[in-house]
Amino acid sequence: MQHILVEQFIASFKRAPEELVLDFDATDDLVHGNQEGRHFSGYYDNFCFLPLYVFCGEQLLVAYLRPAKKDAALHAAAILKLLVTRLRQAWPPA
Repeated sequence: MQHILVEQFIASFKRAPEELVLDFDATDDLVHGNQEGRHFSGYYDNFCFLPLYVFCGEQLLVAYLRPAKKDAALHAAAILKLLVTRLRQAWPPA
């Protein structure tokens, strides 16, 4: 699914954009019941997951589900590297 989101994003441009601003956002996703991987977050004061989303404008590029016991920046650098690699393949630097 991640692949499809990125490919649709690339296809939405007729030519390479001059600039892209990637917005990385971790937010709480409350759980109900005893789902595997749930964790109590003192920051959010509830049991939740802490998915990481990456947007460019209003377009969603990544939705990565993570447990709340992990740091909010976990895997952000790896995801950025994968995105930049793919975007540079689609739009090589001039």
